[in-house]
Amino acid sequence: MKKYFEAIKKSYKSIIIGAIGGYLATLIHLPLPWLLGALLLNLFVSLTKYKITFDKKIFLPVLLIIGVILAGSFNISLLYKIHLWIYSSIAMIICTIIGSVIVAFYFYKVCKFKKLVSVLAGLPGAFVVIAAAINQMTDSKKESGQVVIPQATRVLFIVLILPFVFVTQVGYQEISSHGNNPVYNLRYFLELIFLLGISQIGSIGLTKLKIPSAPILAAMIFCGFFYTLEITTARFPDFFINVAFVFLGSAIGCRLSGLPIKEIGYYSFHGFIVSVLLLGLAAIFAYLLEVFLGFDFMAAFLSFAPGGLHEMVVISIAYNIDPLFVTYHHFLRIFLIIFSIPFILRYFSKKN
Repeated sequence: MKKYFEAIKKSYKSIIIGAIGGYLATLIHLPLPWLLGALLLNLFVSLTKYKITFDKKIFLPVLLIIGVILAGSFNISLLYKIHLWIYSSIAMIICTIIGSVIVAFYFYKVCKFKKLVSVLAGLPGAFVVIAAAINQMTDSKKESGQVVIPQATRVLFIVLILPFVFVTQVGYQEISSHGNNPVYNLRYFLELIFLLGISQIGSIGLTKLKIPSAPILAAMIFCGFFYTLEITTARFPDFFINVAFVFLGSAIGCRLSGLPIKEIGYYSFHGFIVSVLLLGLAAIFAYLLEVFLGFDFMAAFLSFAPGGLHEMVVISIAYNIDPLFVTYHHFLRIFLIIFSIPFILRYFSKKN
């Protein structure tokens, strides 16, 4: 425990800046406010002469908590409807693969990124996990920026620009603990301790197998199993979710310190270009599903657009579209990406 307190002592400035950034982001209704707000304000401060650092030792417990939070999105109701969405699920998998390949090729050929960086920057979703992966994988500020900035641009553009008309009708909704209102009794705390414990054990096992992103992956596998079967129901409250995102955003923002403004603008511009490409691809698949299989175009488009999950679900509710349909397809895309990341990292590490 002592090493964690020392790490927090070294990192307290960036964490405070991240908390302020997260709070300000909620005031302007930024998507993923506590993550992007912490990231952007730390990045802004790092461009000045004020020195801030973030110690990597804090990262393991943060990643475990994020993994449990993501696993908490699972619920048993999905099991009763998945069979109705087999064809759209196949389409989502194909769309995700095609989108990833097109965007990775763009970054590799047009932006001259390295192959691994191009692939990570081109994955259409799972921003939190990708950001954590690049933060663990490299100490290069340039490579971190090449992945994180285009990914952040994708989330911001798709959530704020594309559904602007829809969002003005339904208002803003912040990241929350899946509509969960926990009862803080002994069982609640024991379940959370149990979930963190099995996540840690699983993480150790996956680490010994040399599988990258072990903490998040282990938490999602083991906790997802217990959540889906409703063996456990305890989920982290909003406060813990926000704190975990502040820590992650602060770590990424500090990592990008010293990156020239010109490069930040360059990566953001190309992030905008690939966001348009991904939206076009989502529209094509939504149209094909409507024409050949009778799916509603708007429902399919909201499900295939790689933006913020919660914001897309809010829009679906406003238009009387089944939010479970939209949620499921976003989860399918996100978890497909999450479970592919360790294999991508391992493949490129062998080549190097």
